[in-house]
Amino acid sequence: METGSLQETDEGWGDTGSEEFARLQSLLELVRRENQRTELSPERREQLRERVLQRWEQYEARRRKARVLFAIGSALVLTSVVLTLAIRARSV
Repeated sequence: METGSLQETDEGWGDTGSEEFARLQSLLELVRRENQRTELSPERREQLRERVLQRWEQYEARRRKARVLFAIGSALVLTSVVLTLAIRARSV
């Protein structure tokens, strides 16, 4: 989140010079400094990478299982339709 460094003291409650305004300004400065130091260490990057790859593999395994189940279901439906048509053709 970019808060910028523009301070308008002629608007709102900031023009009173109150203690709350000074605390707010110090909190905003702290947030700005913290946002500038978000660089991850190589170890942390590797951990995140491993977790993402592990989740991707789990997703792919679930996807493969779903495809197999869909293929089995489709084969069963197709077989039942073919058998039904064959039985009806014999009885005519």
